[in-house]
Amino acid sequence: MTTAFLMLANGVEARAEKTLVSVKGLTIQGGLDIGGDAFYLPNTNFGAGSYELHKSGRYTRNSNVSYGELYGKPMLSGKWLTPWGFNVFGLISAVGSTTLGDGDAEGVSQTSGTPRAVTLEDANAGVEIPFHFNGGQQKLVIEGGRQRFQIDDGFLIGKGTYSSGDKGGWWYAPRYAFSGPGAIKFEGESIRGDIFMLESNSNNVMDRGYDRPETKFVGFDVTLFRNKAGGKGGSVYEDRAAYVTLTYFHVRDADTSSHYDYSSRADRNGMNVAALSWGGTVVPVKALGISKNFTFYGDFVAQENSHAGNGYNSVEAYGMYFEPGYTFSMLPWKPHIFYRYTRFSGNKTSNGTVKRGYDTFFLYDGRRYTYGGYWPGEIVGMYLAPLSDLNIHQVDLTGVPPVHLFKKDDELKLGVHFYDLSLIHPAGMGLKPGTGNHISDEVDFTAEYMLDPTTSGAVAGGVAFAGPSGKALAKSGVPTGEPIPRMDGTAGVLEVYFYKHF
Repeated sequence: MTTAFLMLANGVEARAEKTLVSVKGLTIQGGLDIGGDAFYLPNTNFGAGSYELHKSGRYTRNSNVSYGELYGKPMLSGKWLTPWGFNVFGLISAVGSTTLGDGDAEGVSQTSGTPRAVTLEDANAGVEIPFHFNGGQQKLVIEGGRQRFQIDDGFLIGKGTYSSGDKGGWWYAPRYAFSGPGAIKFEGESIRGDIFMLESNSNNVMDRGYDRPETKFVGFDVTLFRNKAGGKGGSVYEDRAAYVTLTYFHVRDADTSSHYDYSSRADRNGMNVAALSWGGTVVPVKALGISKNFTFYGDFVAQENSHAGNGYNSVEAYGMYFEPGYTFSMLPWKPHIFYRYTRFSGNKTSNGTVKRGYDTFFLYDGRRYTYGGYWPGEIVGMYLAPLSDLNIHQVDLTGVPPVHLFKKDDELKLGVHFYDLSLIHPAGMGLKPGTGNHISDEVDFTAEYMLDPTTSGAVAGGVAFAGPSGKALAKSGVPTGEPIPRMDGTAGVLEVYFYKHF
């Protein structure tokens, strides 16, 4: 149902930094990422538990799930500064990951049985062509092969590989890369544009049937942005003080497996997707520090397919979020608060000729926030709630206390995160008529620590309170033939993770 948070030094992309060879403009570097996490979820899924499926077909129920994950990612990169004014680059990497303990806490765990695997991640090469136009500095990048590709904060496109099943690493989700021919990128001083033809990396055999459909798509995006002081917003998303982006892509081919196409989400094959996204300090009003401290992020995605399958005539779906926020920069701890309203469309009933279930496609979580991203909560949003036919009200409050634990420039960030989740149409999710809309309320408390840009970690705890749809969704996750356990009104989580880049 979901991928999970991936924290790479608070959104900094993986990089190889240890120089191995440097001669005549040629530089070869190596690097290694490692990470791990541990979880305890008392009263998992409001008492419904999480089930481990054995090869014999028998299920084992875990009522208080505990599990951990480990991953490692070695990488090797190269760059040649040619004498002809352009640069040649390449990157190759692999990911090894495992899940320990009970496996993730989905209704039927996707990573039970101590899975482990080593898979290819990046394998790309390209050229960078710098040039000057109208007194500015621009760059054209042509990149082919398996590569990381992301638009803005990744609400629509950011993650091309799913970590589940025999791969392990479901929550940490250390795999990103798309396959396919590649992308052409224009990086300017106030404009960014991409033309891309990419493919997701799906493997339902390795992922036990839980993977996303194999998807081949082609499209473009154009971003107008304003740089932060000294920033390079043409290539680094975090360096944009404000931006607006138009995105379009067409799915030219997608898997039509029954596991996916009979689900609540829209059919992909032949789909057209358009999005308008924006963010940053977009209001030029100096009063109350608005131009400096007030942020407004958002995205609206429209999905249309006039060639839907499985008895549907068409797909008409949408997803959106609006997120105003304010940083009280004049106060101690510089507290930042935001409210986010998110809505994913869904069908009123399980019948009809138009499919309205929203498809999250290649959603990536955590580009701007480690916690408080697009999976709505560490308990219900992570393991239970669908990202379709869903309304989310979210409030986040974070602050950075003026303390340093081990170094003068390390950072501790404390946070409180509240989520109110409801289904738009419970009947459209297959629940009984008359089931209430409310899924849950959840509050999570977090402490994130960054020793430096290459070393970070966090601890978190939270509790969720079930509504009628929440209990019904938990019951629906119990495998057929298994008795329905006694349901309770609360569920909890305790978790810890770490990340290190060498």
